[in-house]
Amino acid sequence: MVYGRAMKRALPLAIVAGLAVGATALAQGTGDPYDSPEPNVTASQLLRLPDSAPGCGSVRNAKVRITPPTGAILGSVRVSIDDRQVVRLTGVPRAASATVRIPQSGARLAVSAETLGGQRLRSTRVYADCTRPPDTGSGGQGGTGQGGGAGEG
Repeated sequence: MVYGRAMKRALPLAIVAGLAVGATALAQGTGDPYDSPEPNVTASQLLRLPDSAPGCGSVRNAKVRITPPTGAILGSVRVSIDDRQVVRLTGVPRAASATVRIPQSGARLAVSAETLGGQRLRSTRVYADCTRPPDTGSGGQGGTGQGGGAGEG
């Protein structure tokens, strides 16, 4: 029965060793973004800005989403509002996001990024002014006398 005891000890060790080898293979299969060649990317693939800041409430936030494809690692990402830097991210190998406040007076949100391979990307969006009432047109309430309408002359 000495043979049976040795097998009882060896079997769990063999199972643990097999699981360790399998886990290593799975970890290598996911792909390290630093080992992949850098693809050519565009700003629309990488930088996503919301179409509009949600409403004209007391707080207006916009979430900037950064989604680099495998192999494209961003050395730096700068988010600025009206040419003033508000967020800076460095070494971004995977998806990231930053939430920034949009002023009620409206603003130009700009995101610029540079990959480790030297590609420079930029995306901008202008958000509306919430402090002024929206222009609804003349609406038949008269006008300032400017603009060429029918019957003027």
